[in-house]
Amino acid sequence: MTPIEHIQEQKITKQIVSAIRKKPVEVIINEPELCGLVISAIYRKIEGRMGVVVPDDKYLNSCQANIQKIDDTLINQFYKEIRNETAIDGFVSELEERFEIGQRALENKKRGLYIASKGGLKNKIKKIKKGNDEILIKTNEKIDLKNILHKLDSWGYTQSDWCASKKMYAVRGGIVDIFPTLHKLPIRLELEGNTVVSMRKFNIATQESVKKIDSIDLYRPIVVKSSSYDGTLNNIYSVNLDFLLYIIPFNGTNIAKKSSHFDLYCEKIPTISPSLGLIDKKIENLTKNVKRVYVFKGLGDKISKNKKIVVCKSTFNANLKSKQLDAVFLGYTDKTNKPKQINIDGVKQKKVFKLDDIKWGDILVHRDYGLGVYRGLGFVGPKQKSEENIKIEYVGGTNVFVPINKFDRIHKYIGPGGATPKLTRLGSGVWEKQKLTTKKSVKKVVGHLIESYKQKQKPRGYSYSGDEQIIQRVVDDFPYTETPDQSAAIDDVFRDMSGSKPMDRLVYGDVGFGKTEVAIRAAILAITSGRSVFFLAPTTVLSDQHYINCVNRLGGVGVNVELLSRFKTKKEQQEIIKKFDLGLVDLLVGTHRLLSGDIDINRLGLLIVDEEHRFGVKHKEEIRRLKNKVDVLTLTATPIPRTLQQSLVGIRDTSKIETPPQDRLPIKTFINQFNWVDIKNKIDLELKRGGQVYFVHNEIENMPFIVDKISGLFPNSVIRGAHGQMPSGPLEKTVLGFFNKKVDVLVCTTIIESGLDVKNANTIIVNNAQNFGLSQLYQIRGRVGRGNRQAYCYLCVPQKTRLLPDAYQRLKSMEYYTSLGSGYDVAIKDLEIRGAGNMFGYEQSGQMLQVGLELYNKILEETIDEGRGSKKIEKNSWPVVNIDQPALIGLDYMPSAQDRLYYYQQIASAKTTQEVDEIKDRLVDQFGRTGGSIDNLFIVAKLRCLLFFTPIEKCTINKKELGLFFKTVSKGDVGGLLKTISSLSKKKGKSYKFKEGRTSRGVVFSGVGKGELVDFVHDFGLLFSG
Repeated sequence: MTPIEHIQEQKITKQIVSAIRKKPVEVIINEPELCGLVISAIYRKIEGRMGVVVPDDKYLNSCQANIQKIDDTLINQFYKEIRNETAIDGFVSELEERFEIGQRALENKKRGLYIASKGGLKNKIKKIKKGNDEILIKTNEKIDLKNILHKLDSWGYTQSDWCASKKMYAVRGGIVDIFPTLHKLPIRLELEGNTVVSMRKFNIATQESVKKIDSIDLYRPIVVKSSSYDGTLNNIYSVNLDFLLYIIPFNGTNIAKKSSHFDLYCEKIPTISPSLGLIDKKIENLTKNVKRVYVFKGLGDKISKNKKIVVCKSTFNANLKSKQLDAVFLGYTDKTNKPKQINIDGVKQKKVFKLDDIKWGDILVHRDYGLGVYRGLGFVGPKQKSEENIKIEYVGGTNVFVPINKFDRIHKYIGPGGATPKLTRLGSGVWEKQKLTTKKSVKKVVGHLIESYKQKQKPRGYSYSGDEQIIQRVVDDFPYTETPDQSAAIDDVFRDMSGSKPMDRLVYGDVGFGKTEVAIRAAILAITSGRSVFFLAPTTVLSDQHYINCVNRLGGVGVNVELLSRFKTKKEQQEIIKKFDLGLVDLLVGTHRLLSGDIDINRLGLLIVDEEHRFGVKHKEEIRRLKNKVDVLTLTATPIPRTLQQSLVGIRDTSKIETPPQDRLPIKTFINQFNWVDIKNKIDLELKRGGQVYFVHNEIENMPFIVDKISGLFPNSVIRGAHGQMPSGPLEKTVLGFFNKKVDVLVCTTIIESGLDVKNANTIIVNNAQNFGLSQLYQIRGRVGRGNRQAYCYLCVPQKTRLLPDAYQRLKSMEYYTSLGSGYDVAIKDLEIRGAGNMFGYEQSGQMLQVGLELYNKILEETIDEGRGSKKIEKNSWPVVNIDQPALIGLDYMPSAQDRLYYYQQIASAKTTQEVDEIKDRLVDQFGRTGGSIDNLFIVAKLRCLLFFTPIEKCTINKKELGLFFKTVSKGDVGGLLKTISSLSKKKGKSYKFKEGRTSRGVVFSGVGKGELVDFVHDFGLLFSG
């Protein structure tokens, strides 16, 4: 019997239910935690529309957390504060949204549970009025767009180029995007004239449509600034509800007139320690005086079975005994449930849309000309053949115009640490010298890499057979379901270790995505094959975390795990080393202490290295020497550039884990003005539910003030500060204390441990959030939400601060982009620079600063090929396609130069005609139907793809003539070429003639219409397919 069912059967509950059917009821309950269970029991007995009034907002919060067995969509809350002084114009308030949902349900007399604080009932409201307060839009019907946009403006919506958050709209030609307040997804209308020809919901992250719909109702937001109101919430609360329950705290005053009155008291029980051997006895004593003892999540697996004891899967943040309810309720929240199998509907998540666009003034790298400044798009050529080019300005004011078919030669400059590089002066020869200098520097890195590669080609001399039964036990004991990426990484590792050559694999993915479990599976395979394992981490904190994980996962199958770090005394260290040398330790976890040279490594089979780039130069050398002798598995939470992955195939194997674990909830993010009263409430709520808080404050000089202030607000809690200028010992102890739940609030700079996984920390407050970059904010927010509990991120800006447009857009993005793993993709802009260094353990930021990350990687790839001695296959170059008509995206179709540049880049990077079609589909979805010059642009793009694997270097389209000009063609190939061209001519019914110029030979086909070009060139390309 569940707690709700038990409470329903009690005499006092039946009396309350009987009374409430006749008139309002007052109940005195002295514990808010119990209130939620009681309300749930009463509501499930009467159903219908039931209203509850509680003393204040704080009581409402505690009560609402324990409402059970009621669908979330049926629960409506009304707080006193709808939009307090911390709210910022342009950002959605959580309380505002809740209030609106509740009032709409109440006015429409929907079945459900309505809970309001006394202050919430006094809020002024505007009643919902049909007609002027709603907009109904249907497909295949005409609309007055001007009138609709005017209404949206009056309702507080803002216009933007793209819908980035709720209460926004965007108009792009025949496409209108609207994000209504109460909708989970924004709506896209496609118009022909004034008629809605299509309507669909779309994904805010990718801006791509996901579902077609036939109609949409848009409602005026209820909570808007207005000088006229229709009364208070109290005016409609009792009128629109069937039943009313008033909750009064102990010693509280009566609220309702002519109501029935009941008292429901309970007493607090001291917290029960889950120590084995004592818990059964303590709970057994509690069962003597009550019918049921309900033990909530955490204690269930530690008690013996008893008819009176019921184990609950939910949480309860109190220990209470109620004689009237004939029950004891014990809450303990230290253990997580096993998640279910992941389900992503077969859709792979895409990179967050348009966050890495090139903007005016950005530094671009042109492979041939060097570093210049982006100065927009410019039209080049006569009007009838004009095309848009990227304009790059160099030192001295000289410009280079880059056409679409040369976009592969340029990229946005990304350098280490946000440093600004020196721009290039054209014609000076400096750029060529810099590329040569970079190549020399890269050769040193590649030398070590190639040497390691050659060492790994030698057989290891033994094999990993493993004990299948023990390995299966470890697999079965894993408390979660492996994510697809995690399973693939484990398979990769086992495949490597089953081979004859030593493994050298890098596994990378966000913190908490399951890299450590991959390492544990590799460790148990090595250990059950008779080899020992080193697990190396750069800090004591991370070592401690890995040690705890390894003991929990492997201790149960008899694996001996020890920790070697400077937190151990010298005597303890010597004892551990002696045990390891004697074969009594299977897995040794530690910091660089493992590299001291006084440990016998003859039995060592596997070296696991976490975050190698964070070790010092000396220790990296020791790691490199150790690597040559054993199998190596490297873990990192830093993204690795895709270009590097491709160039390292065959030298350094990589596995990426980007699938978030099941039951992870998106982090709720709110943007507020900084207010100490509000901050106190947010910290208080997290501490009340047994959690911990990060407070990010990036100014070291006044951090002590923040620590003292929070300590004063919470005298019974432990508050500590942490920043990068602290000595390593105190810093590690502070962070380790936070990890071990000995510190409640950690006030810190952005040095928050990148590898630390604190599942109990689920609130993060960021002060002066407007000063952080977007990827920084994603990384900071990612410190919370590591378990299956709802996490919160509060981005605070100083009061009366006017946000600059860029800061506003960054915070808007954070408000909406809460999807798991999205931060990992966005963070690549900053982190992949460090990722390049991770691959080798060398600091190369100086060369990256001069040429940018992408070109550095390109030079690296070429140097690796040379070092391996592999003969480089001559790569095909993209053919030039010239058309006698404009091939561009018109200003009337897409006014924003930034949007046009984005699509030009997408088209230029397409490798197949299928990719070109997909880009066009996205373009049509987001901007409407194409025609004219845009269709020409896509035809040119397809022809480039079709001719890439042919000997054609240039293609011309002039009226109905198609010219195809070859690269060098030897005389011996001419005969075969004539035959193939002749056969194609007959098949297609098109005449042709040969044309010979000074540098090239070609063939010109006549009568090829615009609609035939793609099919004709496709068949032409088949002649060279082998």
